[in-house]
Amino acid sequence: MPHAAEPAVVSYSGDLTTLARLAPYPAVAPRGLPVSWQPVSSGLAVGGANGAGTVTWQLGFMTTDGALASLEESNASAAAFIRRMTNSGAELPPVRVDGQAWTPVSTPSRGQRSMYLAGAGFTIVVTGNATWAELRQLAASLRPLSR
Repeated sequence: MPHAAEPAVVSYSGDLTTLARLAPYPAVAPRGLPVSWQPVSSGLAVGGANGAGTVTWQLGFMTTDGALASLEESNASAAAFIRRMTNSGAELPPVRVDGQAWTPVSTPSRGQRSMYLAGAGFTIVVTGNATWAELRQLAASLRPLSR
């Protein structure tokens, strides 16, 4: 049985296959992260809290240093989704990751850092207690899914 400080590694291949089939937006997934980044959670929701017609995927990693870095993506209303995923944190000046402008959000009261990218009809958030560098690494690893 795993120790509480050592979460169980999960497979997210099933969620990835379903996401590629159902997402009405250009879904992304990480590629090329260090093997020391362990996937510890994955959840795909259709409809639910984000509203009818939405497809939302959450993928959480434990980083090399034991921090959490999570990918959250959805076609839900951008403003509400960002607010929920960042716990209404304070926006900081944009940073560039692979030529795209991501907006960092800091929520010090929760020890949370986030960055989001809002596109036409979809939003991507990377968030957790990981360092800014680790969140940028996760964001830079995101690649479009094959359909």
